[in-house]
Amino acid sequence: MKNAQLMTLGDVTVYSPGVLVQDVKGINDPEITIPVEFIEFRLDPLAVSTPHSHPSTEIWRITSGRGQVVTDDGELAVEAGDLVFLRPNQTHHLRNSGSEVLSAFSISWKQTQ
Repeated sequence: MKNAQLMTLGDVTVYSPGVLVQDVKGINDPEITIPVEFIEFRLDPLAVSTPHSHPSTEIWRITSGRGQVVTDDGELAVEAGDLVFLRPNQTHHLRNSGSEVLSAFSISWKQTQ
């Protein structure tokens, strides 16, 4: 079957403190490359992540806490349950403005040909 395939998660990589990244891989077919990563992150109360950019598009699902997504064009208030779309190659970071851990699950992908 070419249009649907079972996938598996690769090894967990610690990207930075509180940020875990996992590649998505095809099962039993080393030729299959999947341009997607799953990312989980946690920011302690009042913490700020490091500003960065990357060629991947991301969608974050905020799973706990509240804070602000900061980009070059402003700030976006977020809280548990929100979905955030981040465009590729744009500098962004996250600020936890609450008294509980701000956590999120992200799916990140690169443009394919």
